Amino acid sequence: MRKLLVTGVPGWLTDAFLRSLARDHWPDLEEVRSLVMPGTRPPHIKSGSVRFTTVEGQLEDERSLAIATAGCDAVLHAAGLLHARRTSEWYEVNTAGTNCLLKAATVSGVKRFVLISTNAAAGRASGPEHLMTESEPSRPLSHYGLSKRQAEELVLNAGLDGVVIRPCMFYGPPVPNRHVEIYRRILKGKIPIVGSGNYARSLTHIDNLVQGCRLALTHPQAPAETFYIADDPVYTTRQILEAMAQALGVTPRYLRLPASFATLAYWGDRLIASFGFYWQNLHLVGEANWHVGVSIAKAKSILGYAPRVTLEEGMRGGIEWCRSRKLL
Repeated sequence: MRKLLVTGVPGWLTDAFLRSLARDHWPDLEEVRSLVMPGTRPPHIKSGSVRFTTVEGQLEDERSLAIATAGCDAVLHAAGLLHARRTSEWYEVNTAGTNCLLKAATVSGVKRFVLISTNAAAGRASGPEHLMTESEPSRPLSHYGLSKRQAEELVLNAGLDGVVIRPCMFYGPPVPNRHVEIYRRILKGKIPIVGSGNYARSLTHIDNLVQGCRLALTHPQAPAETFYIADDPVYTTRQILEAMAQALGVTPRYLRLPASFATLAYWGDRLIASFGFYWQNLHLVGEANWHVGVSIAKAKSILGYAPRVTLEEGMRGGIEWCRSRKLL
């Protein structure tokens, strides 16, 4: 791999991924090209032997995609829309945008195309002991998940060496504002917890995800496969909140909500989605009593994936990052 294109720059994952290549890159790598939105400042990355360059453009702009993909051997497609105002926006960005990039990559002779998807493309597990696997039928329960599932199908059927990565909820530095707000609630008041809090949850520390992306881009057995990339083991909602509180040096105090509260929120989310709208907080509460544990056995077996960052280490790192920037 001599030339690599990365989309979704700047971003939580892509910033960490680019820095990992600056520290430790593949022997033949010459250029890492970032596709950035017009007027956006990418992270400042320096490396003695690899050129880090940028191309301004958007996923719906065929001309800029042709320039971005020209001469590239591989693409890491991390650009996407997580939260929207209207449900149609997910399909415009996550599905149609991926299709446009795939067409440009095909014309440019790109060999490997790695899509950053999501566990939401699969839906949820049937219970706490059921860990979702890649071989199970996908049953997305949101427009976001469906838009990503459709993008997965495009990638795996495009005729390139397509690879799909399904991470779970990210955590670790740089910490986004929505996670900083959760830390502040734990410090200053009560954190809402639905039901018992014993709902299976897989998380993905950003450093573990970077490792998974690097393997997906280079491993000879990765093409035509889908991989869950997450921490090991699977946690519960309560364990995650307790790890946050421990890293903050406080005892968690809970505002307890019945499990039925999440069920009502889910149906409310479905109702407003039927009118084409999305309300982030309602959506997140609606998923609060789901079990969403995933198995990473396939990634371990085929790719040699070995998550190194534990929940406790990851939360401490995130809190330290926030405190160093006076966010807490």
